[in-house]
Amino acid sequence: MTLWPTLSSGLAQFPTDPGDTLLNLYFLEHAYRHFIDFQIFKSAHFWSPDFFWPIQDTLAWSDHLLGPSVIYGTFRSFCDPFQSYVGWITTTLWLNFVAIRHTAKRIAPETQPVWISIAALVTSFSPVITQQLGHPQLLSLFLIGPILWLCHRLIQEPPVDFTISDWLLLGSWLLANGFFNIYIFVYACYGVLIASAIHLLKRFHQHRFRLKHGQRLGIHTTLLLACIGLNATIYLPYLQTLKTFGKRDIGEIINNLPKIGSWLFGSDQWLLQPPLTAANTNPNWVYGAEQELFPGWSLLILFAAVLLTAIAQRKASPNPLRIWLIAIGAMVILSLSFKGFSLWIIISKLLPGASSVRASSRVAMVIVLYAAPAIALAATHWQRSGVQRWEPIAALLALMGSFVGIWPKGQPSFSLKTWRQENNAITTALSSSNCDLFWYEWSEQPPWRAQVMAMHAQRRTGIPTLNGYSGHFPKTDWPYTEPSGIGAYSWLALSKPEQHHRLKPAHGKGQKRCIVNYDASRQEAKVRTINDHQGIPSELGAKSEPDQTIYAATGIEAGKDGNDRLYVRSRSRDGDWSAWILLIRDGKPIPAERGDYQITHIAKRGNRLEITDSNTNEGMSYIWIVDKKTGIFASQTPKAIKKL
Repeated sequence: MTLWPTLSSGLAQFPTDPGDTLLNLYFLEHAYRHFIDFQIFKSAHFWSPDFFWPIQDTLAWSDHLLGPSVIYGTFRSFCDPFQSYVGWITTTLWLNFVAIRHTAKRIAPETQPVWISIAALVTSFSPVITQQLGHPQLLSLFLIGPILWLCHRLIQEPPVDFTISDWLLLGSWLLANGFFNIYIFVYACYGVLIASAIHLLKRFHQHRFRLKHGQRLGIHTTLLLACIGLNATIYLPYLQTLKTFGKRDIGEIINNLPKIGSWLFGSDQWLLQPPLTAANTNPNWVYGAEQELFPGWSLLILFAAVLLTAIAQRKASPNPLRIWLIAIGAMVILSLSFKGFSLWIIISKLLPGASSVRASSRVAMVIVLYAAPAIALAATHWQRSGVQRWEPIAALLALMGSFVGIWPKGQPSFSLKTWRQENNAITTALSSSNCDLFWYEWSEQPPWRAQVMAMHAQRRTGIPTLNGYSGHFPKTDWPYTEPSGIGAYSWLALSKPEQHHRLKPAHGKGQKRCIVNYDASRQEAKVRTINDHQGIPSELGAKSEPDQTIYAATGIEAGKDGNDRLYVRSRSRDGDWSAWILLIRDGKPIPAERGDYQITHIAKRGNRLEITDSNTNEGMSYIWIVDKKTGIFASQTPKAIKKL
C-alpha cells in the first residue's frame, strides 16, 4: 500500500517528487559504483563526486547512505538503478516491521502473535514514518529493534543483571545506526538516554553499584571498537564541513521540535484523516519544519487502550507496562517545544550529534517505535479465557482496523517515464560531445529538479557538472541557483569559491566548457561549447567601465558605456565602491537604451538587486531580479504605474 502507485504503474511513477527521492538514488548508485570499482580505499573518490565542481567533499553536505547501499547493492547486482531503489525501500520497510515484531515478541512472550503483529504494524508503518518516503534516508529503522530489547532489559531487569558486556553491546548497536543515518543515531541515543536514566535511578534506589563483567565481554569490546573506528572514518569529512557551515542555530533546532498540536497534525492523504490539517489549524499551534507528526488513528486508539490497561493494572507488581509508559512520556515531554522553550536544550547536551540535526521533529519516528513494547505488554491483558471463541474475531477486526488507520488514499508520485526521457536525451547529447565540464540550463521546472537531473547525467557520462544539490548549503552563496549557463560560469569565476571551500585540483587550460539545454516538445537535448577568458565567458565581451552615470542613489549607481551597455555598482558598509558589474540577460549585455524604458529605482536585497525599469508613457514597469555579484538577470515581474 505504501508503494502502490509505483508498483501498480510498473515503475512509470516514482514515490513523492524528483528531488530528494532521486538525490538519494544518486548517492546510492555512487556508493555502489565506488565499491564495485574497487575504490574502497580511495576515500577522496567517494566524498568528492563531480557535482558542485570543483569543490571537495561535497558528499558530506548530505547523507552518505553507506548502510543502505549494502541493501541497494544486493538488488543492483541484477537490477537497474530504479528497480534496485524500489527493492531497497521495500526491503527496508519490511525489515523495520520484522525487527519491531521480533523485539515485541521477546518483550511480551505471552501475548498472542496477532497482537504482536498489530503492535509492529501500527508503529513501523505509522504515518509518521511512511510519510518519510520523501526522505528515504530516514527509513532504515530496523536496528532500533535490538536497542528496544536492551532498553527493556535496562528498565525492567534487576540493575545488577545488566553487565558491562551488555553496555558495550548497547553502545555497538547505537553506533551501528551511525552507519545508516545521523538522525537515527541521535534519536536512538535519546531513547537509550531515557532508559539509562531510569536504570540509574533504580540502581541508586536499591544501592546496587557493582557492575558485573557479563558474558562475551571480549567479543562485545571488539565489536564496539570496530563500530567506533567505522564511525570515526565516516564522520571525519562531516567534521570538516563545520569550517564551511558552522554549528546549527539552537533556536532553529528548538523551533523545529514537536509541538503539542503536532501530534494531531498531518496531511490529508490518509484514508482516516488526522484531527488537524493545514486547512483547519492555527499556525500559532503548529509551526516549524516537518510538523506532520500524526501517528495514525490505529496507534492512537491502541495507545488509549494501553493507558486504560495501565490504570486497571496500576496495583500489579511487577508492572513493566507502567515503566514503559514513564519512558515514553518522558521522551514526548522532553522533546516538546512551546513558544521557544524546551527542555531539549539540556537533553541535547548529552546526545552526540544533536547540535547538527536541524529537522528535530524527526524524533517522533523513534518515539512511535518505542510505543510497540507498551502495546505488546498491554495486549497480554486483553486475552480472556472465558471468551476464547470471540478472540479470533476480535483479533481479525483489530488487524483490519490497524490497516485502515495507516492506509493512504493517495501517495504523491511523479512521472519517472518523463524524467528518464529527459535524462536519456541529456546523457546522449553529452556523451557524443567533447565537453570537459557542463552546466544544465533548465526552463519551466523547479531548480532542484534540474540540479538533480544534471547530477544523474554526470554520473552516467563521467563529465563533471557545475550543477548540484544537497541536503545542506553553505551560507557563502553556493551553489548558483539561476538557470543561465553563462551566469553559472561567470559566477564561478567571480565569486571566488576558493575563499570559502577546498577546491579540487584545477583542470587543464584547454578545458571545454559546455551548456546543455533540453527541448521537451522535441524530447531533444543540445550542447553548445562556450569560450572564456580567465574563466569568464567570452559572450560577455571585453571588460569595460561606463563613461556615463544614468542613475544614482545612496550606495548604488547605474551607468552605460560607449557601446550602450548597462552597468551597476554598489557601496559596501565600509564605504568602498565595488567594481562595475555588466548586466547580462540571456547571455548578452543588457542595452542601456531600451526605447522609452529607463532605470527609476535600484534596491539591494541580500545577494540580489531589484532594478525597476519604467515606461511612464505606457504606464508599465518591470522589476528585474539580478545577481549582485555577476550581474546575471534572473527574472522580472511586471507592475502597472500611473501614466503621466
